Amino acid sequence: MKMKLLLIMVFLLISASGASAQAASGATKVKVAIVDTLVFRDEVLELKAKYEKLQTEFAAKGRDLESMQNSLANKQKVAQENKTLTLPQAQKLNDEIEQLKKEYSRSLQDSQDNYAKREKADTDDVYEKIGKFLEQYCAKHGITTVFDARRLQDTGVVVFAVPMANITKDFISEYNKANPVQTAANPTK
Repeated sequence: MKMKLLLIMVFLLISASGASAQAASGATKVKVAIVDTLVFRDEVLELKAKYEKLQTEFAAKGRDLESMQNSLANKQKVAQENKTLTLPQAQKLNDEIEQLKKEYSRSLQDSQDNYAKREKADTDDVYEKIGKFLEQYCAKHGITTVFDARRLQDTGVVVFAVPMANITKDFISEYNKANPVQTAANPTK
């Protein structure tokens, strides 16, 4: 609730400062837009290519983790359903389950950490480039303020915005035109 109130206050301050700047200069007009940054990953061609490469690279590790998870589930099922195990057999199976849980947990955490590091290394430059392009796009279109659609939706700060305030499709289209990506399906000239 405090976060929601804080965001509303920030929004009002930005709007008020824009309005006072407009009144003081008489020339600046406040124009607010919304962009959905979550779709960048799938629709900005540079990012899409980076994420596809990461997905391919980490696919084998994902299969290994899935195999470990299946093995763990099978052992747990045997331990729960098989009432004919002797006490030493049950203890051995429980020890194996606990060891497999530890191995799976460590492997999962290592994989997530490695993926996060690689994602950051591979995509930070593209996100920085997108940020600069967004600044140019806003200057070109006279946009003074841009809000992230998902954050607005999650916080409930904005209840309504006209559909034409959402610049996501147009921005991505212009960005992809300005930054073509060479792929087998989309070779650049």
